[in-house]
Amino acid sequence: MSLFGVQRGSGESIWDIKRHYGVVSAQLHRDYRVSTNLLQTVLSGFFDSIGLYDAPSRHQLNIAREWLLLLGLENKEQLAFSQLSYGEQRLVLIARAVVKLPLVLILDEPCQGLDNKNREKVLALVDYIAERSNTHMLFVSHDVRDVLKCITHHLTFSKGAEGYMATATARA
Repeated sequence: MSLFGVQRGSGESIWDIKRHYGVVSAQLHRDYRVSTNLLQTVLSGFFDSIGLYDAPSRHQLNIAREWLLLLGLENKEQLAFSQLSYGEQRLVLIARAVVKLPLVLILDEPCQGLDNKNREKVLALVDYIAERSNTHMLFVSHDVRDVLKCITHHLTFSKGAEGYMATATARA
């Protein structure tokens, strides 16, 4: 088995694998409780860490600031992550996941717990990322309101007589 073009078991570390993907999930949101500001939170995505423990380069700082500008949070970069609204926190965590331009972005229920306004912001951001990057996305949702223009394939799990079955469909 190979993962990101590397034969598994060839001595790669978890960090070698993690650099190829970004993740946003409700669990990550719950676990991101370190004392960091917005800029540090986005920058931590370059290092796959919860919190910022390495010194970012000038280039990384510029990229992180561009993401905060895109989110409309450029004037809050020194604000504590914990002081943002729940919806703003989720947007920042998405920026954190994509700041390094991963090959794969895994979005596990990214709209869970959000009101309609923030749900729309998250979905718009995901479509924006899909339209402007080469990142492949795995978007997991149980909510029919989570509709994205960028989705090309759906995998639906349903319970049949012999257990759960998966049905794949491509959008026309």
